[in-house]
Amino acid sequence: MIEKELLSLLLQDFPESITFTIAAFALLSLKYDYKKILFISLLQTFTNLIRLLPIAFGMHTIILLITLTVYIRIFTKAKLSKILTSTVLLFVIMAAMQAIYAKPLLNLTNLSYEDVASSPVLRGLFCLPYELVFLGIAIFLNIHKKKSYSFKSTN
Repeated sequence: MIEKELLSLLLQDFPESITFTIAAFALLSLKYDYKKILFISLLQTFTNLIRLLPIAFGMHTIILLITLTVYIRIFTKAKLSKILTSTVLLFVIMAAMQAIYAKPLLNLTNLSYEDVASSPVLRGLFCLPYELVFLGIAIFLNIHKKKSYSFKSTN
């Protein structure tokens, strides 16, 4: 059990936490401070251990949304309402993406939801689509921000 959870932290939770944090920084137009991003991501990764608690379905998602918001606020001092809006948007994107691709991907791989849920490796792989979308959002916003700065006058 402990080995399985540690593997899950490494293969699913850490990559998910990093991509969430990078995308949140991009949505908030924050400078990419990789030390802050790494520290927030590590905190959020270990916060994912709340999955082991016997709480109502969906509560862990709400707790993770709140903790990510708090961690970003502590390390960046960005406006709390903007952080909350960004993290909620990211969780909505994640849920929408999972709703769109989960069933077709399960059918394509001939796996059941239980197969994926019980395997840290499969859970990590099934998270890749929305993690890639989060990275795409971050890259797009970063490029867009740089382009808009290049058009501003220096006078």
